Amino acid sequence: MEVPGKKLQAGPSTADTTYCQPCEQDDEILPAEAYCTVCKEFFCSKCASLHRKLKISRSHNLLDKSNMPTSISVHEDKHGYTEPCKTHPEESIKYFCSTHQTLICGHCAVQNHRSCHADVISDISKAFKDEQEYGDVIKTIARLFEDIDLCASDVKKNVDVVAKLGENEVYKLRRYREEVNKYFEEREQALLKLIEKMKIMDDELLGSLKPKYTNLKSKLEEINVKLEGQKNNMIQLFIETKKATKLLGGLQNDLADIKKDNVIHHYEFRKDPATERLIASDTGLGTLEHIATEPHKIASASESDHSIKGPTVQGDGTRETKEISKLTVGQATVDLTILRFTSAMGIPMKSQTDNKDCYLSSMLKLTGSRLLIADFCNNKVKVVDMQTNSLVSQISVPGQPWDICHLPGDRVAVTMSNKGVQFLATGGQLAIGDHFEVGGDCRGIAYHEERLIVSFYYGKVAVLNMNGHVIRQIERDGNGKKLFQCPLYLTLVCEDSTDFIYISDQGRNTITKLDMNLNIIKTFQDPALKGPRSITALGNQLLITGCISNNIMILDLSTGQMTQLIGMKKGIGNALFAYCSPQQGKLLVTDAYNNSLKVFNKIA
Repeated sequence: MEVPGKKLQAGPSTADTTYCQPCEQDDEILPAEAYCTVCKEFFCSKCASLHRKLKISRSHNLLDKSNMPTSISVHEDKHGYTEPCKTHPEESIKYFCSTHQTLICGHCAVQNHRSCHADVISDISKAFKDEQEYGDVIKTIARLFEDIDLCASDVKKNVDVVAKLGENEVYKLRRYREEVNKYFEEREQALLKLIEKMKIMDDELLGSLKPKYTNLKSKLEEINVKLEGQKNNMIQLFIETKKATKLLGGLQNDLADIKKDNVIHHYEFRKDPATERLIASDTGLGTLEHIATEPHKIASASESDHSIKGPTVQGDGTRETKEISKLTVGQATVDLTILRFTSAMGIPMKSQTDNKDCYLSSMLKLTGSRLLIADFCNNKVKVVDMQTNSLVSQISVPGQPWDICHLPGDRVAVTMSNKGVQFLATGGQLAIGDHFEVGGDCRGIAYHEERLIVSFYYGKVAVLNMNGHVIRQIERDGNGKKLFQCPLYLTLVCEDSTDFIYISDQGRNTITKLDMNLNIIKTFQDPALKGPRSITALGNQLLITGCISNNIMILDLSTGQMTQLIGMKKGIGNALFAYCSPQQGKLLVTDAYNNSLKVFNKIA
């Protein structure tokens, strides 16, 4: 298809001479050097340069002398074609290629659109204003204006939210810091007062002893003078000596009383272990957590109660060291009941320094690929690299380690049978930390808001502070009946913003749910679960090992139903602890007196 385009230049005539039209207004005739296709004006070089600089015209298309029209004669197209072609600036756009949906000039039609269907714009645009396409564009523009205004409004609101949120949280932080400062100032003053009180008491005591021993010394000097004065008179010397003997006995008794009273307070300032851990922690004062909050719910500093309640809960299936992650029932996770596993090569766990077969009683996922494992019989805590499936390090502890839980600041707490709780640092190489004794054979352990929840072999469950002091405990009901027979493991789960404790009782084949005040809420039981041991949470499901039933069960917290995940046919026997990572497609299981960590891979 060949459609000739019309050039903007006119043919030869008496008006063939071109000149600068703006300068003509000042009665100055200068030769034209450029032509603006938008303004339809000729310019001299000076005016052309100015035209290119002005904001209103800097985007206009200027033709140089070789391409510009040769005449100032009026040559407006009767159809009003004024839009220059981007490919051929000397040509006007006159056609629309419906094949490529693009605007073209005559040159474009000849060179690049010969086989296309092209319409003459002057023909198809006569009623265009009344057509749907134009109406849709106008509506889209109107909607975009509305959307932009809404977006601008949202941005403005977020500017206010950011300012208000920053103000609120800074206020909370500084107020809490003031409370912390006040607490330590009060503690300092209390200790200083105690020191001053003991100093005053000792000063008063020593001050009261001084006249006593001074008087005692005067009496002794008086006796000595009398004896010295009678050295030449044997009769009188005998008499004074006898009298002195009686007096000396009394003086010796008085001296003994002075010595007895001469006891002062010996004391020294000892740093508080909890404060020492706080100073060493990276989470002192608190942390910032990302929360999903609507802008209108951000209260101002004056409206807020300035208290942040964020319970930390330990015990998920991955049990990873970060900020201690919350486990909320209903959060998105894999349904364990649909997973199927097949046995893979195990990981050797016995080291050259182990004197006994391994008894791997607990597992805890650390950052990266590290897995922390308690070896009960060898008094060790070991580290496995999940990428290389190998034992990479170990540390001896002063007791038989049973269970492990995360603490803030790259630390863990380990229960040791009849030896209390041992803290370990896990940031780099394992390192021994503080330790405290507890009364009894402690087993399961979890951390919650600067408290440790601990279960004991013979049926007790207690909440301890971080120094090991009992805050509350339960063992028997109101009739004196034991509530638990052998609670070996426990975990924490957050349900609808409320935290609960779940305890496995090997002796009664039950899983018991308690609130944080240790009140029993509910008990779960299934004939297929015998001798429940480890209990860990993944979303709204609990992963439970059955040591006697030789299986691993799943308890659905939303329905209370139990389902077997894997059993004896797949190689489960005397299971102690199970760790599952659906993301990695792995299930790790420890057995009693087994020197290998069993590995099961998920079947795709």
